[in-house]
Amino acid sequence: MKILFFCTAFNSLSQRAYLALSEQHYVTIEYALSNELMIEAAELVKPDLIICPFLTTLVPAQVYNNYLTLIVHPGPPGDAGPSALDWLLMGDDGTEPDSRKLLQRKSLSEQGRPYWGVTVLQATADFDMGPVWAFEQFAVDIDQPHITKSSLYRGPVTRAAITAVLKAVDRITIAADARNATAHKSASPPPPASISMSAGKGITERSSNKAAVDPSLVANAVFSQLSVTTGQSFQGGKTLHRPLLRAADRDFDPRIHDAVEISRRIRCADSQPGCLSSLFGPKLYLYGGVVDSGKQAAGSAPGSVIASREDAVCIATCDGKGVWITHVRRVKAKTDASLWPKVPAVQGLAELSEHSMGYKNLQRVVSMRGRQRPGKEEEEEWSRATSSTLQDIWIDFEPASDKDGNIAYVFFDFYNGAMSTKQCRRLLKALQYILSVADEKSVRALVLMGGSYFSNGIHLNVIESAADPALESWFNINAIDDLIYSILHDFPGREIKTIAAIRGNAAAGGVALATACDFVLAGEDVVLNPAYRAMGLHGSEFHSLTYSARCRGDHGKRILRDMMPLSASAAGHLGLVDHVLPGWGASLDSAVKAQVKALTLTSVLVGGGGGGAALPPATPRLCAQGQAGRHAPALCAAPQVGRPNRGRRGRRPLRLGRVVRSQGERRDDDDDDAAAAAAPRGAGDSQRAGKGVCAQRKGAVGQQRHDRGAELEQQRSCAQSKDARDHFLLLL
Repeated sequence: MKILFFCTAFNSLSQRAYLALSEQHYVTIEYALSNELMIEAAELVKPDLIICPFLTTLVPAQVYNNYLTLIVHPGPPGDAGPSALDWLLMGDDGTEPDSRKLLQRKSLSEQGRPYWGVTVLQATADFDMGPVWAFEQFAVDIDQPHITKSSLYRGPVTRAAITAVLKAVDRITIAADARNATAHKSASPPPPASISMSAGKGITERSSNKAAVDPSLVANAVFSQLSVTTGQSFQGGKTLHRPLLRAADRDFDPRIHDAVEISRRIRCADSQPGCLSSLFGPKLYLYGGVVDSGKQAAGSAPGSVIASREDAVCIATCDGKGVWITHVRRVKAKTDASLWPKVPAVQGLAELSEHSMGYKNLQRVVSMRGRQRPGKEEEEEWSRATSSTLQDIWIDFEPASDKDGNIAYVFFDFYNGAMSTKQCRRLLKALQYILSVADEKSVRALVLMGGSYFSNGIHLNVIESAADPALESWFNINAIDDLIYSILHDFPGREIKTIAAIRGNAAAGGVALATACDFVLAGEDVVLNPAYRAMGLHGSEFHSLTYSARCRGDHGKRILRDMMPLSASAAGHLGLVDHVLPGWGASLDSAVKAQVKALTLTSVLVGGGGGGAALPPATPRLCAQGQAGRHAPALCAAPQVGRPNRGRRGRRPLRLGRVVRSQGERRDDDDDDAAAAAAPRGAGDSQRAGKGVCAQRKGAVGQQRHDRGAELEQQRSCAQSKDARDHFLLLL
């Protein structure tokens, strides 16, 4: 079947759906930048089916009247509105139909809903109320530690969505075939949908019955009543149409609301739009919301800052507990050219204090900045906390399978997977601690466990908000390179195996971090995005060493050039991943530990070759210097280093560039050097500037051509900064 995606953003759910459907169907992707573009894309592609995995705008009637269009709604049947997950995590249990009265409550409910779901419905004139083709439900605990809107979306919601989408496509195919068979009783049955492959060209033929699927197909009423997996009705209570939940609707008063309620209001807005509050004086968007059950808040005034840790701040609540604010973002003023970046709380509040005098909480944060936690022994510092609190790095030592020696599991749960200079250095310090006790504890293997994300590489928001973004970029690159150098060099030198367990999505430098290990394990549901080119950067993290060691032929270069997501199984075929493991959550953790123990029994390394055991000592450093030299031109453009494509909504993102042209076809900006020069300068499509139609034609539709003059200008700018770059290269 020929399927067209309309996406507001090619986010994690959209990528998972793309990868799942691409196994049996031909999928084309289009950004929904405007109604005109969606209409034009549909007319050009002429799909059998349109799917909108993540869409925040209405589908034009001209599209859904001519093509069967499916909407993936992150709520069960009967739920409607743009803030489904927000209401869920804030505590809405469906017992109060009046949304205004509900928001006036001190707490929306005591426990919230026990179940939630995802619905795949047909687009009609009635928003989120079309015929249901499939729905799936899952258990949820809204007060589970560290659960946020974004983590819920990436985990249970995405898994349920993939299940429902695949079932909906199957049901549509069956319905179309049945109607076609009824209309042609006297004729032979229609041939099944077929997919033919052409060497080097990918999928060239789609459904042999293109007229079979259209908006007139009728969904069975049972589809909206029984979930796909369990065959049960929705178990989470009454569903309602809720309005947009604004950022200000989540505001709280620490003198009235307890820690759990404040946490709900912050987490239901994380990562967007944020909880708008005047807690620190000026209105800010707050993020984080981890409850601290310790006794440090006892006797403190509710709302006061009582602690600071790892660039986060803890505020006291009226029930004697605390809530950690990990990140803040300033409100965009009319005079601001773009949105303010989301930054670590201490950094953002300290910067704000320079312009906002007289606020006690801001002054308190400044006085705490840089203060270390007293009385912490090194071993205690890296042990997992025994009570609920904020902790982003910890180490678990567990016996190896033969009870001779230990395995060091290192967890690093960084916000959105981004690793700032400070975080890279702290993680390196944790690895150095493992090396310092390796003989005492007989450490046989190091396992990098990551967090809800494994890692997404360097921290672009911290870079963008820095006084000198180019300088901060170099510090961040150096810090993550030092971390990976230790994995490539120090641990093999001590005969300690290194294993990466990718339990959450990974991107850019996070993928390179994993491939530096001797073995790479990945959960079957994870999505990998190894490429940097969409940011106009080359990246570093020794990827030119580890990718070429792991991938056959030129696959290492191709995955960076294509800029398309990889499933765990596809990464396994390429060599980036050694073992794909089933399950998620606790079951995936058990599978990881079982595989790790099996690997520690072997006396030789049989992984993909990412490890540095056989490398000459100078090789990793020479590799890093070469990569940094290529990375330098993009970093010279300091104002754009963090977001080179930011704000250019009318231009198709470069990472979707290969979707618009025939399989195997290359163009001038497929070259890495050309892309690095072009992306920061914003060269647009040569014939279709401001449009993003993603469709098959003879050749490419709207090929992007970069400006050679911009490349030369950038090279001249970098030449002026040569002395500074040479100084930074000494740090590598």
